[in-house]
Amino acid sequence: MTLVYLLLIPLGIWLISEGEKDGEALINGIFLVLMGPPLALAFGLGIFFKNKPWHWIYGLALICLSMTSCCCLPVSIPLMLHWVKPETKAFFDKSA
Repeated sequence: MTLVYLLLIPLGIWLISEGEKDGEALINGIFLVLMGPPLALAFGLGIFFKNKPWHWIYGLALICLSMTSCCCLPVSIPLMLHWVKPETKAFFDKSA
């Protein structure tokens, strides 16, 4: 997901350059350029975390965020099913 959001930046820049012809493309391009970096950072930070209970919640929030896109559902649903298993919670010292 980090790579996907990083790839939104050049796509947004391209849409901004095309926005001279179409106002909607300009707005969408600005949105992509503004939202790409923070979301890439949010997903990328998970790589560097150690196993702590709040990291399980952080991962859960990111999985839920990725479920907002229908193209990510085929990956997000099995990941969510694995994420809520007791073994995964135990890995993060997340009890009950």
